[in-house]
Amino acid sequence: MQAAGIGGGEAFWLAVRGNLERLEDARIWWQVVAGPIEPVIEPDDSDLLATAASLLPPEPWDQDTWRNWTDKLKAATGRKGRQLFMPLRLALTGVSSGPELGQLLPLLGRSNALARLSAPSGHCA
Repeated sequence: MQAAGIGGGEAFWLAVRGNLERLEDARIWWQVVAGPIEPVIEPDDSDLLATAASLLPPEPWDQDTWRNWTDKLKAATGRKGRQLFMPLRLALTGVSSGPELGQLLPLLGRSNALARLSAPSGHCA
């Protein structure tokens, strides 16, 4: 599918397959992973996202990175559940639902994740 402008290999397809109604939907999720997006950052969440950026672990990342990172965020911020996960999802993907973030985060990579968590507004890679 690289010829169709979709990369990411098996890890990408495993992450997004439950969110595809049509094959074309994969292109949308590839844009979320690799392209510029507009992170959604609510003013009330700016402190959380700054803390999230400061606790973002170094790469390499794997399937445990999300859980380990969000456990540290819970401890640092006292947030949990939707109050923790929705601001992260909106900042990292620009949308309120989608594939499991534990699978998407390694595909995003640290530089994309950091840029999106730190974006005041507008497009970001």
